[in-house]
Order: sequence, then structure tokens, then C-alpha cells
Amino acid sequence: MGTGAITQYIDVAQVVFYLFLIFFVGLVIYLTLEGKREGFPLETERFGKIRREDGILGMPKVKKYVTEFGKTYYAPLQTPPETEQVSAVPIHPWNGAPLSPVGNPLLAGVGPGSFANRADHVDYDLEGHARIRPLRKLNHISVSKLDTNPIGMSVIGADGQKAGTVSDVWVDHMEMLIRYLEINTGSNVVLLPINFCRIGKIDIQVKAILGSQFSAVPKTKHPEEITLLEEEKVMAYYGAGTLYATPDRQEPLI
Repeated sequence: MGTGAITQYIDVAQVVFYLFLIFFVGLVIYLTLEGKREGFPLETERFGKIRREDGILGMPKVKKYVTEFGKTYYAPLQTPPETEQVSAVPIHPWNGAPLSPVGNPLLAGVGPGSFANRADHVDYDLEGHARIRPLRKLNHISVSKLDTNPIGMSVIGADGQKAGTVSDVWVDHMEMLIRYLEINTGSNVVLLPINFCRIGKIDIQVKAILGSQFSAVPKTKHPEEITLLEEEKVMAYYGAGTLYATPDRQEPLI
């Protein structure tokens, strides 16, 4: 027998190779299962029916996670969520056809108005408080004198109509950035994402939606806090407006 041989037919290199194969297969199985803790079971539409699929190797065992601030989270979910229902219908009878909104297209949750069902709690700062707050709750922060202070300015929709007046700004105090403008429409108070507006010298222009459509912007449960899920819905509303605010926006450019 040569150097490294264990028997006439097995040597050290062969044993190491087999061990590597066992490790590699085990690693693939582990990563495949751990990768299913979010977004599974899959929902696939076939032959006109919704069928849930667990994919290769099935689902992993439920694992308990304790978050930074003491809350408990289980993944994958012990009870899978119900199939998501959107306010839209397919424009053709076959599977995979595009969806057409039903009712208010800005709230349908399809197209540019789609959103993810994120956790319905605030985005926490390092101390467990809401990181996005209105300026009136942040006494140590103010708008720089070198910038235009939007508070008190009028908000103009895509149709040139006044939607309301900025009553406050909501700041991410960890990033020191304005995230939302608080708009008083006269009948209610809504939020406007800062990236959907252009602040001018005399007013604030919004091209995503019309002035009359501000009244239907999704509201927050708390007047001075916004959850991750609420952020998704507010952003989706203005995103949907880029396509559905007026009928002509859905027409071909050429």
C-alpha cells in the first residue's frame, strides 16, 4: 500500500473527498431550508386556481427569534397568511395576464402602487423609539437657515390646484433628513414623501397626483408616528399616481 493508504482500496484523500461531499450536501440542504423563513410557502396560480408550494425539501421547522427590543417573532409563520387580495382583475382570461385596477386605482395596490406587507410598527432608533417624528416633537432639531423652510408653504398638485398647506415636517432624526411633509388639506392631515415633491421659492409642486386626490392618502394610526407598513402604503399611493392619477397617463407615449 502507498503513503496515506488506509486499506488497499481506501486512502486519506478519498475519505477527505467523501467528507467534503457530505458536508457540501448538508450545507445545501441547510441553506435551502433556512432560505424559506421569509416569503414561503409560495403561491402559484395554475389552471385558474391558487395553490401553495413548499418547494424542494419542504418547509423548515418554526424558529423563535427575539428582536432587539424584546418582541418575539416566529419564522416561518406558524399559520401562513391568507392569499393577498388586491382591488384588480386580469384584463385577459389566461393566467399571467396584466391586472386592471378596480375602484380607486391609487389604492388598488397594483402596478406602481404595489407595496410589501412590512411590520406594522415604527422604525426604531437605537433606544427603541420612533426614528421618524414630526419636528414639533424634536426640540433639538430645526431646519437649516441655509435651506428653504417648507412649513407654511402651499402644496400644488399636478393639475395646478392647491392641495393644502405644510403644517410640519417629519424628520428621520438618526439620518438628519426630512422624510415627509405634513399637509393640512383643510378636512384632514396627510403625509407627503419628500421625494415626491419639488420645493420652490413660493410653493411646493407635486406631479404624482392631483390636488383633489390628497384627501385619500392613507392615514396613520398615530398622529405623530408612522409604521413601516404605513410608510409602504403612503409611498404606494403617490407611486400609483404616476400612472393612474389621470386616464391619459395610461395611454402610449407615441
